[in-house]
Amino acid sequence: MKYQYFYQTKDNENRSGWIKARNRESAYTILRKQGIRPYRILGDDPLNWRPWALGTLVAALALALAFTLFVAAKGAAADREPKPRQQLYGDASRIAAGAFSGWEGVLSSPLDRYLAAYAQPGSAALPPLMTASEIASFEAELDRSVEYVDGEPMEYRQLKNIIAWLRAEMRSHLASGETVGQYMDFLEERQQSEREFRNHAEESLEKVPLSHLYQAWLGVNARLRERGISTLPMPAQLGEEVAR
Repeated sequence: MKYQYFYQTKDNENRSGWIKARNRESAYTILRKQGIRPYRILGDDPLNWRPWALGTLVAALALALAFTLFVAAKGAAADREPKPRQQLYGDASRIAAGAFSGWEGVLSSPLDRYLAAYAQPGSAALPPLMTASEIASFEAELDRSVEYVDGEPMEYRQLKNIIAWLRAEMRSHLASGETVGQYMDFLEERQQSEREFRNHAEESLEKVPLSHLYQAWLGVNARLRERGISTLPMPAQLGEEVAR
């Protein structure tokens, strides 16, 4: 590195010069050996040769790391909270495979596998077949928490959060005097009602003139979204109109 230095002679004359050194500290050492005592040296040190800068960088990195870990910890905790029923998003193939298998290998609790069928509003609910003893264990299983696994896919985490919400809902129903069987009936009736709502919404679009179809489609999807039901794809007529 090249540095400009300033110094005074024995006669108090101000002078300057240039020197090459690997860093500012080295420049001071070289000049002093030459009998020159500079009062100022101009030039930027490489980062590696500035102990204070290196220390600042290390401190900044440590602070950033601590903040990141703090946010991640809060995020992880917040990501393990009951969430209302909603559509799962992410890897569609993973979600479809889980639903097809009844979330075998993801959910160990028979109660949780049963509730999982009703996690997504308006979806085709296909709860796994349960034995009488498994159904009889549902109420006792409510005393245990949903099992989360560190590093599990976000699709599984979403599902478990919804199941935690359904468990709380089930406790409320049982506390009001309902039986487990009555709550199971409630789940099925609600799911069917949501499916009928979506089917009716789809049928209603078929009757809308093309000139108003786009706005009607947006409105219908807004109402479906409010209920957490999956939205309708763009009608084929609109797609054809756009393609022209």
